[in-house]
Amino acid sequence: MTMELQKVFKRSYMEELRRNIHIDDYQGDVFPYEPSKVRPLANVYKPEGLLDRLDPDDDFSSAKEIYQAYESVTPLLASMPDLWVYLAHVDLFPYVQKRHSDIFNDDVTEEYIVDHWFKNKVSVFRMALPSAWWSVYLSIDKSRENPYELTEILFRNQELRTNSFGPLTLIRHREAMIGILEFLKEHQELLVDGMNMRAQYIRKLFNFIGGTKRLEFLGRDFFKAELEKRYDIISRKFSREEIQNNNELFND
Repeated sequence: MTMELQKVFKRSYMEELRRNIHIDDYQGDVFPYEPSKVRPLANVYKPEGLLDRLDPDDDFSSAKEIYQAYESVTPLLASMPDLWVYLAHVDLFPYVQKRHSDIFNDDVTEEYIVDHWFKNKVSVFRMALPSAWWSVYLSIDKSRENPYELTEILFRNQELRTNSFGPLTLIRHREAMIGILEFLKEHQELLVDGMNMRAQYIRKLFNFIGGTKRLEFLGRDFFKAELEKRYDIISRKFSREEIQNNNELFND
């Protein structure tokens, strides 16, 4: 059986949809779009039955399904909005609609739609589909008996994954993410109360270190070791103001 190439919106049409958002279009059973304004995506094939395998109440299992369905997608393509915007509006529209169910609120705004159906200005991790793909891509480790062992750690804390790590450009470096997650796996007591501030500390720490080192060339052991030697700091509770104003926290 010949596989069907994945479709995406033509770029001009995608931009037209973003400029002319109609909220009620996102509240129906299907999104109304013009089939003549789509194009095939070279070398990417449409998976069969993916929508039926997604659970809007289980981000971890859905992320694995999305990644496995589009494992052949390159990081370059995954960093662009084309595939994700089309999937969110067409093939996986019911899933995205349920995952971002505030779309049915009377006070829903166009900004909410832009954040979740189009590319968010702050972080791709705010959108359900690319967030799912990137979360698995950056944390999967096929050398482990369970390749998703670290992915599970990443999904333990929604704030950690979407708001704290999402805006950190470094985290697109897989070795950094794996090193950080290995540290958290060995210290799972850190994943509970106060994790949001700890994640912000980790984010600022590597921004701080990145001022003197080319972090994108360093391996997972470096990132894990930098956290290990600061365990006493990371394990304490501190305020946002302390993280922002006390650079002594980031020294060796």
